[in-house]
Amino acid sequence: MHASLADLLLDLVHNAVNAKAATIGVRWAERDGVLDIEVADDGSGMSKETQQRALSPFYTDGVAHPTRKVGLGLPFLVQTADSVGGEFRLDSEPGRGTVVGVRLPVDHVDLPAQGDVCECFAYALAVTGPREVVIDRVGIDDGYTLRRSELEDALGDLEDPESLRLLIAYIRSQEEAVWQR
Repeated sequence: MHASLADLLLDLVHNAVNAKAATIGVRWAERDGVLDIEVADDGSGMSKETQQRALSPFYTDGVAHPTRKVGLGLPFLVQTADSVGGEFRLDSEPGRGTVVGVRLPVDHVDLPAQGDVCECFAYALAVTGPREVVIDRVGIDDGYTLRRSELEDALGDLEDPESLRLLIAYIRSQEEAVWQR
């Protein structure tokens, strides 16, 4: 079960990794009472038929989780959007990649907690494998962009525990700067 929106985001990032994406783009934008979360990748993509099946909790491709007979990430995201009067979108094409997003009202009583966005972003940036991850964080009046390649140049291997600790501290400082303005 996903305890927070950050958990749902990480699930989408892992889907992109499993689709063999070379580039993963994340957007987490909160403005005017609306939270937009989007993950775009240039991975293997899905046919229209596979997209429909992926929205069922009783479907999995058997590749990402070979021991499971269900895939719950997208169905949980759809359920979250539906339960708060939000919007879900899925756009994918074989060989071209996938874009998954939700638009959610931040003041709805049934909206799950955001979770630890800073750690979520750090884990998304540190995902194993040679790929670029770009995170755009948009606040009410400001925002910031995190680019894996730039952060690796500054911090070294993001899978290293010390680098990961520094990365989380850096992201927290960016969050504080955005929300204190």
